[in-house]
Amino acid sequence: MPPMDPYPFQPCGHGAIARLTQALGILWLRPWARLGFRVRVRRAMPAPMYACVIAANHRSYLDPMFVSMWLRRPLAFFARADLWDVAFFKLMLTIMAGIPVDRDRPGASSTVGAVERLRSGIPVLVFPEGTRTRTGRLGQLRPGPALFARRAGVPVVPVYLHRTEAGWPRGRPLPNAWGRSMEIRFGSPVPPPPAHLPAHLHDHWTTRYLQRWMERQERDLYRDVKAPGASHA
Repeated sequence: MPPMDPYPFQPCGHGAIARLTQALGILWLRPWARLGFRVRVRRAMPAPMYACVIAANHRSYLDPMFVSMWLRRPLAFFARADLWDVAFFKLMLTIMAGIPVDRDRPGASSTVGAVERLRSGIPVLVFPEGTRTRTGRLGQLRPGPALFARRAGVPVVPVYLHRTEAGWPRGRPLPNAWGRSMEIRFGSPVPPPPAHLPAHLHDHWTTRYLQRWMERQERDLYRDVKAPGASHA
């Protein structure tokens, strides 16, 4: 039996329209993902029903959809600030509590927006590699998820996506309707840093924990093929 959810339920910060949008997406997209991409989902514990940072590796334009469709709450995610200038995108991003990233100050705008959503009880999806992988393997993680979680006082939940690039490969103008099998792994919340660790090293510790967890998933899925920069720890 999966372990009990260690964090108390928090009211969803999204409105009814966002929850309806996600429910319709689940209704339409999960069967397509199961049949078209033979998606397998593995969970270390039940889907989180609390505000948290969802930290995932990044392989495809479809990754936000592949993560959110297996959760029970709408997610907030990042998007370029200029998308709010287009009426359709503005409507959708506002419904889904999108976080605008200002090109002139990406770090500051991302942090303010993420912490605001988290403190409102809305989970936030972050891709700590910063961009989609070009090799199919995990890159070096950045400390964004750890920083957002520490400032908002919420946990980080790791996710590993396997072969999602088959849904929308680089260089292809449109997504595929079908593809080879994929796997999505949801881990347990990252434990808090050791009490003796100085405060300025907390984000580094959390980021390193995430890196090692994702490397373990990658080694398991690729069997004995070692990921670039993987640790033996």
